[in-house]
Amino acid sequence: MNILFMDWKCFGREKTINTFEEMGHKVFPFSHKDYQERHSEDFIKEFSDFADRKNIDLTFSWNYFPTLAFACHEKNITYVSFLYDNPYVMLYDYTLAFETNRVYLFDSTEYNFFIKGGLNNVFYEVLPGDTDRVAPLLKKPYDRARLTSDVSFVGQLYSEEHTFLDRVTDAGDEYLNGYLRGIIEAQKKVAGYNFIEELLDEPILKRMYDAYPYEPDRKSVETPGYTYANYFVNRKITSEERYALISRIGRELPDKLKLFTWNKDTKIPGIKNMGIAEYYNEMPIVFNKSRINLNITLRSIKTGIPLRCMDIMSCGGFLLTNFQEDMLSFFTPGEDFDYYEDENDLLAKIEYYLSHEKERAEIAENALRKVKENHTYRATFERILGETDKAQQ
Repeated sequence: MNILFMDWKCFGREKTINTFEEMGHKVFPFSHKDYQERHSEDFIKEFSDFADRKNIDLTFSWNYFPTLAFACHEKNITYVSFLYDNPYVMLYDYTLAFETNRVYLFDSTEYNFFIKGGLNNVFYEVLPGDTDRVAPLLKKPYDRARLTSDVSFVGQLYSEEHTFLDRVTDAGDEYLNGYLRGIIEAQKKVAGYNFIEELLDEPILKRMYDAYPYEPDRKSVETPGYTYANYFVNRKITSEERYALISRIGRELPDKLKLFTWNKDTKIPGIKNMGIAEYYNEMPIVFNKSRINLNITLRSIKTGIPLRCMDIMSCGGFLLTNFQEDMLSFFTPGEDFDYYEDENDLLAKIEYYLSHEKERAEIAENALRKVKENHTYRATFERILGETDKAQQ
């Protein structure tokens, strides 16, 4: 089969291309400056010409692009997309309903939302892990002092000076600010269920709009509640949670945690900020050489297994995460990973696993084995293409 691969700076680019080729397919990378536009006539024309020249049978992309969906629909070419970002507002474009689409989501809550909405071209799948990535890196010289740790957290703190929610609260609506603070504090106490969008009723949304207007794209069907909940409130909750948890570790277990984040100037007492860990050449080593890898999920990911979790387990790392319901469908707590229920439980489990080395190592090995058995790129793409073939028969 001839597969057009939408070529952009996505995670897993080389592994995706190589896996499709190992499966016996021909892969033709296609790039265009307008790939993130809702609609581009220039993109559609170049895509059409490229698809004809290469006799394309199927198109694949990481994340979903409306103008690509439109181009595939015009040519009657199946478009398979797999999202690893959440929230992802372009998923709510009207093109999602095209029968030529097959869209894979890693969050079962989001998947069920679209299924209940009547779409039958949306599917659920766990993100794949690249279990071959770390071994070659460990054979080369690397900075052990920088990349080895007792506990690590790799990710953003979303600590930019003026977040979207700050722009709302800076308007000075005291009632609105009090309401938002209340639901933020309430959500922090609840794991496994996100109620933020439900609590942004019409009067509250109007106050938020008056404070900081947001206009959805006219070709999009996302609600104001979705945008304000996920891009404004849930992002703020995540920022506060990550900072609070990491700060608590710094106070009670000083010098145990290394933070790998974009903002190298962030200073938290008791924490070593190492700056960014490069995704392909450093991050796998961090995951493999950290005795404990901490995951604090972005709150807009309701129940799904984040990419960070799959990357950690794929690199042979031990995963300690907040509760995410989808994990329980594929991995067993205490055998393949572990989760914490609150700040106190997090501290207790860090201390426990740092003092139970054999158990920690066995859990990491179990997770790696399960990823190798069920969630490699090869196994995942075989399922996806197999389902696509059946649907086309």
